Order: sequence, then structure tokens, then C-alpha cells
Amino acid sequence: MQHHGAPEPTATPPADDAHELRWRREAWRLEPDSAQRALDVLVPRSAGQIVREAFYGTRRFDDFLRHTGMTRGVLSARLRELTGQGILVRVAYHDVGSRGRHEYRLTDKGRDLAAAIISLLTWADRWLPSPAGPTVALSHRECGAPIRTEIRCGEGHRVDSIGDIRAEPGPGARPQS
Repeated sequence: MQHHGAPEPTATPPADDAHELRWRREAWRLEPDSAQRALDVLVPRSAGQIVREAFYGTRRFDDFLRHTGMTRGVLSARLRELTGQGILVRVAYHDVGSRGRHEYRLTDKGRDLAAAIISLLTWADRWLPSPAGPTVALSHRECGAPIRTEIRCGEGHRVDSIGDIRAEPGPGARPQS
């Protein structure tokens, strides 16, 4: 497959090293890289903590404050950034006997981070285990089975090995000059 008239990169990983994707990476400018742009949303660490808490159901400022241990100023700044990114949305609420306030809810864009968060939990439980065991267990509300993530191609085939994945320049990649 040709991309923008540039030479075809070698994209198939060698059979003897299934954990290394080999293609002529140096021939392509990939910045801004999609993976890095996604990671940048969760940096600094405090932004990731807020998204994690929102995933767990936290909505109100004081609850975020208590669960994350951030200062009010840092929390306010991160909530502004995450609403600006479209990850969270501010929604007005009013408790009886108190002034109106706002809570923060995940948008569709924010909820789409669930697979990434679940993958990070699974990875950490395997490779960075807590001596006492996982602090969060995710299960399917309907049947109670543990939640897991898996990789599938667009045709629905399960992808079990990184050696089964081919990386190649996408339409946004540009040949190096």
C-alpha cells in the first residue's frame, strides 16, 4: 500500500522476534503521535487521578479533593483542563438548603477512556502487584464475572500477540524530508 507517493515501508515483524515491530520508522514523521496525544491528556499525574476517580463514580469537587489529596488550586486547574479537553462536563446541581454548585461527569469522550483504564489496572495488577493484592476489582454488573480487556481486529479476530500486529504509517504520517 502506497502512502502519499512515498516508498512502502517494511511492516511485517520478523518471525524470530515477535515482540519487535520492524518497519522503516525512520522514514516517517509521526508527530503528533496519536498514542502520545492520548497520554498527554492524562499528564500531569493529577489529571489521570481525576479521570480515574470519575471512572469510579466521583462527581463532586469535595469528593475529588478527598479521594485525590490534591490542593484546591491544583484540583480546580485540572478540572478546567479536563472540561476544556471535553473529557468531563460541568453539570449544575442544588442540594436542599445550600447554594447551587457544579459536579463533573464523564462525557462520551471520557467514558471511552474506560478500556484504557481497565487495561492499566490489569497491567499494574500483573506487573506492579501490591503485596496485599489488587485494591480494585472490576466485575460485570449483570453476571459478576471479572472484567478484562482484549485486542481484536476490525473483523473481530482476537489478537493475542504483539507479533500479530503490523504497524505502518497512517494517513497523517508524512515522509521525512
